[in-house]
Parts: sequence; C-alpha cells; structure tokens
Amino acid sequence: MLPEVVDVMADLQRAGIGNPNGGHTEARRARAILDDARASLAEDFSVEPRQITFTATASEALALGLHSALTPTLTLVTSAGEHRGSRALAAQHAAAGGAVELLALDPHGVMQGAALRTDRPGAVGLFALASGEVGTIQPWASFTTAWRTSGGGALVVDAVQAAYHHAVDAQATGAAHLVVGSAKVGGPFGIAALISAPDTKVRPLIVGGGQERGRRGGTEAVVLAAGFAAAYRAHLLRAAQTRQHLTVLTDAFDDALGPLAPLGLVPTGAPFTSGTRLAGHRSYAADWALGDDLVAALDHAGIAASTGSACISGSREPSEALRAMGHSEGESRGGLRITFGCPSTVEEARHAAMVVRSVLERVRTAVPA
Repeated sequence: MLPEVVDVMADLQRAGIGNPNGGHTEARRARAILDDARASLAEDFSVEPRQITFTATASEALALGLHSALTPTLTLVTSAGEHRGSRALAAQHAAAGGAVELLALDPHGVMQGAALRTDRPGAVGLFALASGEVGTIQPWASFTTAWRTSGGGALVVDAVQAAYHHAVDAQATGAAHLVVGSAKVGGPFGIAALISAPDTKVRPLIVGGGQERGRRGGTEAVVLAAGFAAAYRAHLLRAAQTRQHLTVLTDAFDDALGPLAPLGLVPTGAPFTSGTRLAGHRSYAADWALGDDLVAALDHAGIAASTGSACISGSREPSEALRAMGHSEGESRGGLRITFGCPSTVEEARHAAMVVRSVLERVRTAVPA
C-alpha cells in the first residue's frame, strides 16, 4: 500500500469506527467517512456517488454486475483473454444452460470486434479494458462501436488493470456495470467497487439489512473504503509521472535482459514498444518449461514473478489466453509475467533482469531436449 494510505487507515482504526448504519455519534461519523470515500471515487470516475456499490473484491463486483445484467435466455459474449474470475462466471452461465460465445483474439491479444455476430441481439458482454496476463490494452472506442453495430446489449467491464494505467471515465466506456479495484492502485485488499450506469438496476447477490442502497447486504468496510479512495486519488494525481517511471524501469530491464531467443523466450501480448500495453508490464512464453516451475525457480532466487497458466485441481493447465492468441500448447504452459510498481528502482530492474537471465539459462540447460 502507499504509505499515505497506511497512515489514513491507521488513524481511522486508532480513532475507532462505528457501524455506519447506526444512529449514534460514532455511527454518524462512520457514515460521513464512508460517504466521503464514495464521493471521492465518484468524482475520480466521473459518476454520481449513488452509482457506486462497494464490494469485498473485484470478482464479487463482476459477479454482481453480471447477475444484474444477464438472464438465462441471453447470450454471454466474452473472450479467452479475460481474468479467470470472468471466465468462471461464463462457465457458470454455460453450466446453467445459457449460451456463451468466445470472441477471437489476434496474436497480440486484441479482441476482434469485426467477428461479432449480429444474430443474437441484446447479448451481454463481459470484457476487460486491459489484460493483466499479457498487458494488452484494448482499443475500446472502436470495439464498442462494433459492439453496438452488432446489436449487443449491456456491457459488464473489468477496469481493474486499466485504472492503474490511465484515468477511466466510467460513462465514456459505455458500460452498464464497471468494476474497479483497490489493491492495483496502492490501496488495501478486501475492497472493490461496482460502478453502474445511472438508474441501472442492481440485483443483490448478498441480501441483508439494506446496506449499499439495498444492493449488497453486510456492514460496510468503512476503513477499507477510505483507504481505497485515498489510494486512487493519490494514484490519479501522479499517474503520468508513474507511467514515465515505469517506462524507464522496463527499458532498463529490457536492456539488461538482452535478446530473448537465447533464453528460449518469446514476447506475448502487445509489442513492448507500443502505447497499447500496460505500463511496467512484461510477459513472455517458453515452450521448454512450465510457467509455475519458472516462477518457483525465480522465487528461490529472490524475484517475485507470476505465470499466465493456473493450477486447476493440481494439474497445470495451458493458458487459455495464450492459446487463443495462437501460441503453441507448450508456450501456453510456459507463461511468465514480470511487473514493476512505483517503489521499484532502476537498479532493481537491472538486477531482476540479470537474475532472470541467469535462472533461465541454468534451468534450460537442466531440461532434457
């Protein structure tokens, strides 16, 4: 978390927070803090406070948005490049007998709007503005034009990654429901938000005592909401500076890493040199090792990386996104993702590259042909 966010939350916890739904002085103070957090986020996303519903996680917010927009008879359109939480929601719709259409991706992970069908008017779309796995930022304006032309209906949009890269105007996205998270912008875990278009119906997944305008039951996490709002405001004020800093870091990392071919790596997602990629994001694929094994080897050497593939019931599955982008099954099992944040330094980026190169060279020589 950002240091100033830690301070804000610590001060609130020390002062004591009442239940914001009560009638006593402590409750009214808590309500005021919650209202201020909602108003701050509303201003930053160019919406009204009443459009924001706080949730515990972005996954919950996606589920709430989809639950509100989708009916069993409507087609759900999504892509293999979405967050695993979104794909799980699509699988749930399919398991219940609903129709699911997967939109094609090009080799850079860009959704192919021209491939949208026109024979299922009113379909609900579930898409991300940017991919956390391969870093691709979608050309959203042209895509939404294609979506409307195809007769598409409500859009449920994941803006968790994109909100870290650039300011997001919720109304301009055309989303019926937009999901944003806290942790990516230096806020606390355990809080996210669903931003719904004006007068759009939100059907609660969790019923309760009328909290969040009846959209989500349960006592609101006042301190987490305040931390979320403080983090996003701080991030927004220095977003351009952050992007510039992250560009310097990734340039230093690329230079120190050197050519990818001798390491057995291929880049994935949008080109590293383009403006269509998340700042501070690098992703690769190796067809000679499992991504989880590479992550473990790097972790042992002191580098925290991740992989695009996920463990399901103990079996390591290939990345659906990489497969949809045309990568081989071997490459799709060997996804590797490295990201940098505000606290990272150029020296750390260079050190990370040298460690990555050393580890990959060592592991690759140990892998039988």
